[in-house]
Amino acid sequence: MICPYCGNTVTSSRRRCEECGFDLAPARKLVERSNIFYNRGLRMAQVRNLTAAVSVLEKSLEFDKHNSDARNLLGLIYYEMGDIVNALSAWLVSRHLDPEDNEADYFLERVQRDTTRLDDMNQAVKKYNLALEEARQHNFDLAVIQLKRALGLNRKLIKAYQLLALIYMKTGEKSKAYRLINIGLKVDMGNTVLLQYRQELTGSSIEGEGDLDELNEEGAADKPVEAKFSYKEEKPSILPFVNLIIGVVLGIICAQWLIVPTVKKNMKAEYESSQIDYSAEMSAKSATISQLQKTITNLEKEISRLNGRVGTSDGTSIDVNSQSYETFFEAWDEYKTLMGKKEYTNDELVSLAYKLWKIDENEIAQEYALNILKSMRSDIYPQASSKVYSAAKEMYEKEMYEEAITWFKAAADMEPGYDSPLYYLGKTYQTLGRFEEAMDSYRKMLEAAPNSTLKEMVSERIKECERQESAPN
Repeated sequence: MICPYCGNTVTSSRRRCEECGFDLAPARKLVERSNIFYNRGLRMAQVRNLTAAVSVLEKSLEFDKHNSDARNLLGLIYYEMGDIVNALSAWLVSRHLDPEDNEADYFLERVQRDTTRLDDMNQAVKKYNLALEEARQHNFDLAVIQLKRALGLNRKLIKAYQLLALIYMKTGEKSKAYRLINIGLKVDMGNTVLLQYRQELTGSSIEGEGDLDELNEEGAADKPVEAKFSYKEEKPSILPFVNLIIGVVLGIICAQWLIVPTVKKNMKAEYESSQIDYSAEMSAKSATISQLQKTITNLEKEISRLNGRVGTSDGTSIDVNSQSYETFFEAWDEYKTLMGKKEYTNDELVSLAYKLWKIDENEIAQEYALNILKSMRSDIYPQASSKVYSAAKEMYEKEMYEEAITWFKAAADMEPGYDSPLYYLGKTYQTLGRFEEAMDSYRKMLEAAPNSTLKEMVSERIKECERQESAPN
């Protein structure tokens, strides 16, 4: 073991440190106690009692902070519960305290390699935070929409289940709350918050005890049938055939009572789970359309005034035939058409967002036009930013680097705090050998998202760009 006083490595048979003479008996007791709690937490995690496992593993780390197995397992549990921030923190601390032969390196590499999954988890956390703010302001409809989006991106985000179930209970939708609680308990069967919510709904934290007792009684009564008969050559017995028929009948009855309900229940659960994304998307679009239709009349008045004015108040002329104005009017027509539809495709949304992004505000002299442009951007950008980023990423994967650069810039401008577009913009510049632009994009990402999980990777890429730029051609 390692001496806690001087850091010297000591063999397990020694009672005192050879360097400083420190008594190692208390330290060994702490290590043993830490391992006991680690083993207990491991058993809890294996049966998906994740909340209790977290508490036990934290107790293990109180006794021995260098217990890397306990800290790595704690990170895995946080990851399984959808808490990506705490998971990465646990693995980074584990690697810092024990840098050699640590499994935390493997976990960090796997998570950072799957950038799509990491982006989804980041977006799920952002939407959960938005929902939390909306819930605090009693905007429960908007909070439900954001939480459904979060669960669509990360179905194991246990905090989203807790908040959504609480909102359903608050609004009187107890059946939805109960069903959602049961789904969340499949992720973490020992989650005290969900168990408390279920107890408030049903008056008991244990579900289905009566069904279990009934099933045990049926199992005790349904014993195997033993075929007992005497073989006589001259008089063949029909008992084997009777037993066969009885066995077939009993098998059919058991299937109807036990197997068929279970299959139906699983199919219903899968169907309800698949409907979450669709319902969330439809609800979001309906809410957006409802909100935008309230402002469409005022915007039409302003655009009419803009079309009727070709000069400014000081008598100078305005070129309404400029490219920016033409694009502006085209975008306005598409915006009205899109908002008039009950449903619209992602391609239509992305096309309109990209057209709005290309408009140069410096060429729009009229204040009315600028106000309309900002209003359209505020409505369209939040819906289209992630889709524009996905389109840019597809171009990058197809090695269409120049086109990808433009679209990554658009995605970054549409959602300034979104780290992935700036990261891939720098990565694209680096692939093309434009290292100065790559480093500039990386630094902008660090400024826009200082707490990003990509922070370490970006720092390494900046150093790599500096080496490549200084290397002789």
